[in-house]
Amino acid sequence: MTSQDPLVLVVSRLQGLALTVPLLWPHDALLPVEWAELDDQGRPKAKGERGLHLYLAQQAPNGYVQVYEPMAALTDRGVRDQHWGTVDAVASTCVQARALAQLIRRISGTPRTGGRVKLFTPAQATSDRVSTRVTLQFQVHTIHAR
Repeated sequence: MTSQDPLVLVVSRLQGLALTVPLLWPHDALLPVEWAELDDQGRPKAKGERGLHLYLAQQAPNGYVQVYEPMAALTDRGVRDQHWGTVDAVASTCVQARALAQLIRRISGTPRTGGRVKLFTPAQATSDRVSTRVTLQFQVHTIHAR
């Protein structure tokens, strides 16, 4: 194993799934809720609508995947680190969000195959009138050369 940033490790695994929906990095977390209605030239309308419902309709009709900055959990004398990485599947319907979550779950190794990314917290869904968010949390293991 080589030393690697846990965020890069999770994102590269997600990119390997060939997602057909937007994949948002931590710095993009507010993009969907701040999304503005666009005019014919693709510019935000001055008095147009804003919000997640608009982002889902215009940019992500099949949902999107949001990755968050991993949290450091523990270390083994600085050689092996463990982080908790959170990934959300967000869609306008529960069915779409759960299907995305099932796809995201594939970044995890199995108990038999092991791996550097393991599902830590099973999918947890929350819904409101606009969307469903399914959150998965993974243990991400990194090793550092001395």
